[in-house]
Amino acid sequence: MKPLINRSAALLTAGLLVAGTGAVSKTTEAQASDIRGTLTFAGDTEIPKGQIKIYIEDTAIKDSARELTPKTHLNSTGKSTAIAFSVTRPANIQTSPTLRIIAQLQRPDGWLIAQGSIKINDNNSLDIVLYRTMY
Repeated sequence: MKPLINRSAALLTAGLLVAGTGAVSKTTEAQASDIRGTLTFAGDTEIPKGQIKIYIEDTAIKDSARELTPKTHLNSTGKSTAIAFSVTRPANIQTSPTLRIIAQLQRPDGWLIAQGSIKINDNNSLDIVLYRTMY
């Protein structure tokens, strides 16, 4: 009687299982590289109404290429004291003392209301405090 599975079929199946496991772990790595945190307003008051832009910046770069990620946009209704955010960490950058997450709150007409920043560290949960901007 002939065996139901030959050696090449068994190796092919094992290879597919290993490849599938690798694809799952890469997806998990991509999700783990997101930087999550919370935005609050100075004085623990409600965050004013407006649009919030969040991005990663390298302060050591002196030209227009300082922004390393596309901006994440959130809206503030003016009724929350804290807003959760998530920014994707680029795969090609390492944690360094010059990397910061910048958050800017703007009115609908584009005027900057508040800004805050924090250094990126290995902790994936960061708290950014927005401070009122004065003109």
